[in-house]
Amino acid sequence: MVPPLTALLTIITLATELTTNKYTLKFDRMVSELTVSPSAIECIDSAKQRTLFRGVLAGTSDPQIRNAFAIVYRDLAPIRVAGDLIFGQLASVANTASERVGDGALVVSDEDVLVKSRLLFDYVDGNKSGWLDRDEILASNELMNLIRVDEDDTPEAAVDRFMELADENGDGEISFVEFANATASRSNFRSVDEALTTAMLSATAGEERNKRRGAFGLRRSPVERFDAMLLQCLEWEEVLGCSPNDNALQVGDKNEECAVDVQLLQKEQDGEAGEEEGRMLQVLKGSLVGARCEPVVEALKMCYLEYSPLRLGGDIIFKLLTQVVKTQIPKQN
Repeated sequence: MVPPLTALLTIITLATELTTNKYTLKFDRMVSELTVSPSAIECIDSAKQRTLFRGVLAGTSDPQIRNAFAIVYRDLAPIRVAGDLIFGQLASVANTASERVGDGALVVSDEDVLVKSRLLFDYVDGNKSGWLDRDEILASNELMNLIRVDEDDTPEAAVDRFMELADENGDGEISFVEFANATASRSNFRSVDEALTTAMLSATAGEERNKRRGAFGLRRSPVERFDAMLLQCLEWEEVLGCSPNDNALQVGDKNEECAVDVQLLQKEQDGEAGEEEGRMLQVLKGSLVGARCEPVVEALKMCYLEYSPLRLGGDIIFKLLTQVVKTQIPKQN
């Protein structure tokens, strides 16, 4: 007969494993549904959503970053709740974007051209409606320079011709897909590169850079907190010898490896005894790699600023990682 205490421990262990597997499977499913092609991402109207999808695509393509996200989703309830909320908002967006590419509506296959077309489209779309109308086109010198055939071409004539070409469904508005198809398919149009460069120069010429500083005795803003955490990750990377090209740094006659990798190997050798601590080391490793991946950083920053549950979760994770660096990794000489 199995002792009651042993039976209870067995039940708890099995329940924990089932819960872990459930969250792991759910995370994998969400990642699969939110991973869409770069072309599909550019067909998403919301700039914030495009930032998230680029982060998902880049982060899940790297096994160490993906593993860190999976552990955090599984182990931290605040992150899991916020993640489920975001997934609920984005799942249909991902499906629609993929359909736009898959149904043949988008004829542009060059991803670089798509990215530049999206930047120009968003610049002209002053009211952020996701569509361009006649007034917006007429008000944009950059776009007018793109679609006018010659100097004798009047603005009104150029817009009429462009609307006739681009407005495939005849609703009087130009979607991004229609815009990208029209500007990429006509050799008589000037280069999107040229128009985009002019637009960006115009936008930055009058831009004022005002960075808010935390007042004495006041908590720093979320932007400042995120930037400080990112900087700390980059400093940890340097101190721990985990820079991209530093996995085997020569120090005198001694070959030094990334301290996080060394500790992960030790935890693996410890078996179950080091499993929990090893998970946080894996999150640290993924964080160091992610801090060098711009799409991941941009997506995380947007989530940190826009979603308060994720901001709380981010602060918790950072404190845990700080503790890991202090307690689990030997001081570097």
